[in-house]
Amino acid sequence: MAGMTSSNIAFNFVDKRRTTSVAADPHTHLTTGPTVFTANGAGTATTIVGANAAPATSTNVMRLGDKFRLFATGGALKEEKVFEVTGIAVAASTTVTFTPAAAANTASGDFVRLVGAVELTDEESLDSRLAAINGTTYTAAILRQMTQNDKIHAIRVESDPSGI
Repeated sequence: MAGMTSSNIAFNFVDKRRTTSVAADPHTHLTTGPTVFTANGAGTATTIVGANAAPATSTNVMRLGDKFRLFATGGALKEEKVFEVTGIAVAASTTVTFTPAAAANTASGDFVRLVGAVELTDEESLDSRLAAINGTTYTAAILRQMTQNDKIHAIRVESDPSGI
């Protein structure tokens, strides 16, 4: 199969949450990958507070400009907005500042997942993500039988079922 480009992936699926034009909400709501930041303390409507980053394990590693969605402790999406990291302060803990403001303050146990099509750019990325989700279900033999659309759908079902 030919390699995929991010523009094909980012725009060739229907995100049912986009009820108006793309101009009204220019950010994709496709949540990708695992949790990248977990709160361990109370924050505000524009901050989330967590343990200091552990780059070797990708725990609480955020970067300026990262776009993300905010989830509650139990895994429920807190709100539909896409937030963007505007500041990071590191001391005894890491405080990530974001915009726009959330509807409610962040709390201990809340977590962040990035949005975008980062893991959906090529066959190898798709296969790696599915194997990481469930290596028993998504064996090499199964992955060889799946089309690109099958793989993208499987990833969306696992990491963003509310968008399908």
